[in-house]
Amino acid sequence: MGSTSFTVNDRTYTMPAAPVVVICIDGSEPDYHSEAMRAGRMPWLSKLLDGENSSSWPAHCAMPALTNPNNLSIATGRPPVVHGISGNYIFDTERGEEVLMNDKHFLRAPTIFAVANEAGLHVAPW
Repeated sequence: MGSTSFTVNDRTYTMPAAPVVVICIDGSEPDYHSEAMRAGRMPWLSKLLDGENSSSWPAHCAMPALTNPNNLSIATGRPPVVHGISGNYIFDTERGEEVLMNDKHFLRAPTIFAVANEAGLHVAPW
């Protein structure tokens, strides 16, 4: 790996010196997790966040506040108006029904994962 950074969607990211794990917990207020950890109800997450090289920061919600637009805003680093995923479902006029907006043909911006992989990082989104 020769480069120390890569750029995607007009943002430059520094190549990490060590493996990085990102965990997205969707659809809840960060204070719920903080309170649950204080009460001993989330021991695995508590242990993970207490690690020497750990950090935690809540993300700001993209609008509309739905799973697919928010997850793709995280994955692309851009808002729904740029990445194209504006909701969880869209009405398909050809089929006459709602379809889940989780197919890559709806996506109008590359993901950070794809460009990081092209830059030589091992990436495994799950």
